[in-house]
Amino acid sequence: MSSHTINTFYNSTQMEIDRLGQHVFQLEKIRSQEIILRHLKSSMTIADIGGATGAYSFWLHDMGHNVHLLDAAEFHIEAATKTSITENKPLASILLGDARQLPYDEEQFDMVLLFGPLYHLQEKEDRVKTIAEAKRVLKKNGILLAATITRYASLFDGFWQGFIDDPAFENIVNQDLEDGNHFNPVNHPMYFTDAHFHTQKEIEEEFATAGFSKLNSIAIEGFGWLTPGFTERWNDEDSRNKMLQYIRQTENDPIMIGISAHVMTVAVKSGS
Repeated sequence: MSSHTINTFYNSTQMEIDRLGQHVFQLEKIRSQEIILRHLKSSMTIADIGGATGAYSFWLHDMGHNVHLLDAAEFHIEAATKTSITENKPLASILLGDARQLPYDEEQFDMVLLFGPLYHLQEKEDRVKTIAEAKRVLKKNGILLAATITRYASLFDGFWQGFIDDPAFENIVNQDLEDGNHFNPVNHPMYFTDAHFHTQKEIEEEFATAGFSKLNSIAIEGFGWLTPGFTERWNDEDSRNKMLQYIRQTENDPIMIGISAHVMTVAVKSGS
């Protein structure tokens, strides 16, 4: 993994400014918020690690939580700081930093969000270290919510969006299927950047190695992101609600976890 490559991608594309308001990413946002809401209590202290420009941080701040935002991309930190000032939404802290070495005290947080680091660290050792760091800064019985990208995401996306007809993208897919490590040697802005796409077995192994024994995996988008005519369905309230209903109903099914673009792993730090 090249931190420079990843930071250059985010700093240059500035995609995180409005990504969650576009197309199928709207589903990712709504579902992630739903899952977070299930675990919220009043006035929590929360770390949003890899929180980009603060989409979830400011949402949680608006609900009265004490939120610390950390990200590795300079542009994200600059954008979040600007939002905090211009919209008068003072977060507890906004820091440039590395998820593998958090600048926080032990047992500082009621909840930690990892919505990015685990799919931008291609070495298993780094991912386990990141999960262990999140565990370190969590209070006893604290909740870790961690997003990963599914191993077959680029395969589905390739056929869904027609990228598979580009031999360069097909090579990317074959590499993803081989070991999960995603590269974009042609620097196509739609082909993402250095990443790791998980299998469910990997998720379970990495969390266990990092010291978590209580965890649950949830399909974030489930089948929804592959729905034909997604935008039209999403923009129709009845159709959108029906889609969300069935995504919730099937969110723990291993098959739905396998086809979902993103998976949310919910882990609890043992109180013993």
